[in-house]
Amino acid sequence: MKDLTDIQRRIVEVRKQRGFVTDPTKIQVLLTEEIGEISSELKRLWSKSYDEFNADRLAEEIADAFVLLSALASTFDIDLAQAVESKFFSKDSRRSWKSAE
Repeated sequence: MKDLTDIQRRIVEVRKQRGFVTDPTKIQVLLTEEIGEISSELKRLWSKSYDEFNADRLAEEIADAFVLLSALASTFDIDLAQAVESKFFSKDSRRSWKSAE
């Protein structure tokens, strides 16, 4: 598996090659759209008005959202691996958490 920092760097390169938008506001709008597409896929788990749920389709939408989140972070020189380590594994470890169950 590739290192998250390497994946983030590759996403920047490929998005540049493909001429994708770099404006952070536009990236956020696209990210919001992808989050909606994730929701649409998950709705298939319970709604009888849609085709059956397909985890492969969900994986593609999650990948699209991740790429855009990575692009947004890169716009502001945020290293995602470092940010996750710092926030989720370090800072949040000092908080008191109640189980969601």
